[in-house]
Amino acid sequence: MTRRSFMLNPLVYTPCESETQLVFIVSTDNVIRTLDASSGDLIHERIVAKPHPQDALYCTGIAENIGIMGTPTIDPATDIAYFYAKSYIPGYRLENETSAIFNGVYYFYAVDINTLEDVPGFPILVDGLPAENYPRKIFIGGRILQRTSLVQVGEFVYAGFGGLCDQFNYTGTILGVDVVANFVTQAGPESGFTLDWTSWHAGGAGGVWQSGMSIASDGENIYFVTDNGGSSPNHKRPSTGTSPLDLLSETAVKMSVSSTRPLQLAGYFQPYDYLDDDGFDLGSGGFTILPNSTFYTPAHRQLAVAAGKSGKIYIIPLDSLGGYGNGVNNTDAVVQVIQALPLQEGASFSSGIYGGVGAYPFTSDAGVAGGYIYAAAVAQPLIAYELRQTPSGDDVEFVSAGQSVEISLNKPGVGVPTITTALDKETGGEKKGSGIVWLTDPGAGLRAWYAIPDEEKS
Repeated sequence: MTRRSFMLNPLVYTPCESETQLVFIVSTDNVIRTLDASSGDLIHERIVAKPHPQDALYCTGIAENIGIMGTPTIDPATDIAYFYAKSYIPGYRLENETSAIFNGVYYFYAVDINTLEDVPGFPILVDGLPAENYPRKIFIGGRILQRTSLVQVGEFVYAGFGGLCDQFNYTGTILGVDVVANFVTQAGPESGFTLDWTSWHAGGAGGVWQSGMSIASDGENIYFVTDNGGSSPNHKRPSTGTSPLDLLSETAVKMSVSSTRPLQLAGYFQPYDYLDDDGFDLGSGGFTILPNSTFYTPAHRQLAVAAGKSGKIYIIPLDSLGGYGNGVNNTDAVVQVIQALPLQEGASFSSGIYGGVGAYPFTSDAGVAGGYIYAAAVAQPLIAYELRQTPSGDDVEFVSAGQSVEISLNKPGVGVPTITTALDKETGGEKKGSGIVWLTDPGAGLRAWYAIPDEEKS
């Protein structure tokens, strides 16, 4: 019988007082490793906690164990790597059970990247925490999954939590640690609530998973997207997106962060048809802040992108995410909506986006708007969209500029399009037009294309 264990996205890092570049790898078995990036030799390895077995969670499609699922983050000022590890404590809540969901917990780890030893005071058992925005909701590690990549903003490390194979009574959660911050995406008297932990979606859902993408940050705020949740008052009236909203269902969310106060909702965007999408929720594709050097419009200096199971790509102004129903005829008040591609012939899955959107800004003269974004929907080619001037010349828009011959796997699992560039030896900067876009595919493995489409390089 083949043992199934998965390793998360590797992090390449050079410690402060070393010239040896490391590759830091974590796995669903709660094994962490460092390798020499040049030779591939193993440097350090350890198991941080006993991983939670998948069969006790009624979730048999991930791996044999469900341990570390979110990609860590490393603080370059301290050489400390941070991550969450799922484990269990026998008899913790259910006396006669060992690893059932009632005894599942999360530990927050901080390890020295040079030695992989725990930093003093860590790990922290993160469990039983009431949400700051709705204390009735308690964080119970056994019934939830930490899937997003972690992000550090100032002294805090933030992570998103969502459904565990879409099972159980869970509520989407954002945790921030140095001092623990706990924010739930489904709050207030209209949100779902029950003490039956195994009741499907009874906590309101609204998970934050993003197919493993990181929570985004501009240094002052964090941004993320949620999946299916409860109905909200927004379904009855337009909203600017700056008023309070307890039920953040299928929503792109902006939250202000501070070391002196709880997380606070600062803005949001909900697609106008979010409750009529037959499960094509927004939460699968993550939130990408585009480089503002070349991705901007005359009206908005900073743009972002969100995409999900519907296959639609939303170009969102970062200064005002758009709220709900504020566009023409109560549609979406965003910069642009790129419509979903039609389902490929023979495909059995929707043309959803599960890995987010990649970006390649132009390397032309400064002050010129332009560049490419890339999306790889299920059972679709990789599509490049170019930011170009509109026919009138007084605005810009994304238009389809090319696509790959190859088609992605006909099920979720395709990664995030990632762009690398060559170094210009004369200037020391990026070599103009040298971009390569990379994409992982569970069926085909690692693929690569020239980032700028043309007739010969598609």
